[in-house]
Amino acid sequence: MGIALLRMLPKRPLITTAAYSFAFAISSPIGVGIGIALNATTQGRTADWMFAISMGIACGVFIYVAINHLISKGFKPQKPTRFDTPWFRFLAVLSGVAVMAVVMIWD
Repeated sequence: MGIALLRMLPKRPLITTAAYSFAFAISSPIGVGIGIALNATTQGRTADWMFAISMGIACGVFIYVAINHLISKGFKPQKPTRFDTPWFRFLAVLSGVAVMAVVMIWD
């Protein structure tokens, strides 16, 4: 995360970059802790709704990052290929969502 920030905004102060990187690094364990606490304390329909809402948020973030950062800005091939078109990128996102949907059926 810090390296990505430095590449996007190279004149950003080191302390600010370290603070952003620390906040990003600590947010995942905190989120896992919240999820474990919710899972341990809820039962029945409430647990089902909490699971559905949290999975919806997580999948929404995944799709947002995939579309806005990786596909539109992040991937630049070293040399032009015939697969570097919006149509193939759309198919890649669609197939990724389809695979995630099939995997979630088994969950």
